[in-house]
Amino acid sequence: MSVPDTAIIPCGGLGTRMRPISRWLPKELLPVSLVPLIHWTLAEAADAGLARAIVVVNPSKPILGEVALGFERPGFRVELASQERPAGLGDAMLRARGPIGDRPFAVILPDNLFRGPNQTAAILQTWAGLELATVLIAEISAAEAGAKGATGRALVRESEDGMLRVTAVADKGRGRFDTGGGERAATPIGRFVLPADAWRELDDIGRGLPPGAELDDVPLLQRLAGRGALAGVRCTAEFFDVGVPEGYRAAVAAFPAASAAGQG
Repeated sequence: MSVPDTAIIPCGGLGTRMRPISRWLPKELLPVSLVPLIHWTLAEAADAGLARAIVVVNPSKPILGEVALGFERPGFRVELASQERPAGLGDAMLRARGPIGDRPFAVILPDNLFRGPNQTAAILQTWAGLELATVLIAEISAAEAGAKGATGRALVRESEDGMLRVTAVADKGRGRFDTGGGERAATPIGRFVLPADAWRELDDIGRGLPPGAELDDVPLLQRLAGRGALAGVRCTAEFFDVGVPEGYRAAVAAFPAASAAGQG
């Protein structure tokens, strides 16, 4: 069995949803409990047992790469890859293709911060049991939706043994998360593990895009879900979408300074 040892951390966006908070500082460097968000993300990857993180950065944010490389944890290393312009999460993943090669890998979005059990460790554990593409699934209530970004809803089926299968993933909306009129809705959030053949899938999706279009992760998840090849892991931690102002403010209020101990 091939075990993932690397996480891709996409940081190539310009943080437009976080303005004016991110006007002078990349959103990944905004502090929670005096610790920059990128260090929270790297600590989660290291604590999950991964050996390496490849942080995909935009050249317009050189300070972000410097701060990421300053993260230190024994047995864990940080590397950088460049995404010259914001071209979608799928494109960001492809920027790390060379160093990873023919191996499965994790993807960890710094927009998501958790209080509770390590959610990257949870998806890696499911991968180890199934060797199937795996995504973290959150149940978002209508009351919470205003503090979450516009991810797409997901249809999830639970088997008799308690395993989750994602059977459909909707396109992303705009603004904030939409529960579709229900009290709650499921959505994939920024923690997943993908097999090595995801590179081929992304190449194929990219060939079908019009010139200049972004290569996002959603079409890949939709393909996997459509053929029954996407497992889900129910989120068991409190989830903050720190990629939108409302979620970031909630995280700052929720994490006292003392909670930053050990985060790098």
